Amino acid sequence: MFVFFILLLFAFFLTAGVAGLCLAVNAKDCAVRFEQRQLRNIELRAHARGDLSPPDRIATAFGVRVAGGLMALVAFGLTFAALSAAFTG
Repeated sequence: MFVFFILLLFAFFLTAGVAGLCLAVNAKDCAVRFEQRQLRNIELRAHARGDLSPPDRIATAFGVRVAGGLMALVAFGLTFAALSAAFTG
């Protein structure tokens, strides 16, 4: 049961690490697209409320890339912790 739990943690953290790495290196312009999608959603919500002022930017592509890098570092660190727990018993 313990080994299954460790393998589950390993798979989860590895997936999160790869996703964060894709954001950090801007693979296929995912950080830029994420920023554009966020701006479009803010504009749609503002128009639904009747607010015609320009939208406030919450996150830029650079901020998304930094957050993705931090997510990748944390996830790969936790992956290493799960592997070391599995190998040490």
